[in-house]
Amino acid sequence: MKKFNQFHLVEPSPWPLTTSLCFFNMMMSMMIMFSKMNSMYFLISTMLLIYSAYLWSQDIHRESCLEGSHQDIVVKGFKFGMVIFILSECFFFFAMFWSYLHLAQTPAMEIGGMWPPKGIMTFDPKGIPFFNTIILVSSGVSVTWSHHSFSKKNYKESVVMMLITIFLGITFTALQAMEYYVSSFTIACSSYSSIYYLGTGFHGTHVIIGSMLLMICFLRMMYFHTSVNHTAMMECSIWYWHFVDVVWFFLYLIFYWWGV
Repeated sequence: MKKFNQFHLVEPSPWPLTTSLCFFNMMMSMMIMFSKMNSMYFLISTMLLIYSAYLWSQDIHRESCLEGSHQDIVVKGFKFGMVIFILSECFFFFAMFWSYLHLAQTPAMEIGGMWPPKGIMTFDPKGIPFFNTIILVSSGVSVTWSHHSFSKKNYKESVVMMLITIFLGITFTALQAMEYYVSSFTIACSSYSSIYYLGTGFHGTHVIIGSMLLMICFLRMMYFHTSVNHTAMMECSIWYWHFVDVVWFFLYLIFYWWGV
């Protein structure tokens, strides 16, 4: 049956189940961290989630590069799945922006009838947020440059630009963490702080995931596990990274610039 089927029939794998359980455990440990101020369980569950995802990716790599199980029609399915995933994330952030704009246009009396609420010291849009915008725009340029160089078989330049993109992503995450550290309000202060941390935090999670995907692409390029005719993961990762760029642009305009 496997021999005459044009689709790759996936073998039984424990990794979807273990990854789901690790993700559930991470969410539960996050709630414990918020209520008990104990981050040890959250860090352990996060490390287990990363390890499970790594083992899953190893199996996918084996099926793709070593066994040759990913035919063209299978790769098209992967790309279509990534498009659907990005589209679903677009709706999530659309709901986030809708909530923010609704709260801003009709501020409740409990927060003083003003937006941002009284007592909330917002961030200067010309400070760290503006610098982060420059970083993400630059990373979008560098990752596109890397893909273009790879398609022209200029592998050395492609690797360098991919490494620059990863560095910019890590820098963005570090600056976002610094912004949280110096913030004068918490997620429980008001509706403004809740939607702010939810929006920027969820986007920051996407940046971390995108950086990890680009790291995997970088390692595959270094070990020659990818080629000009085998770039499905690189293309999907770059699509995801551009999506992160576009979302941050709207976050900056609405949360940081217009919202203050």
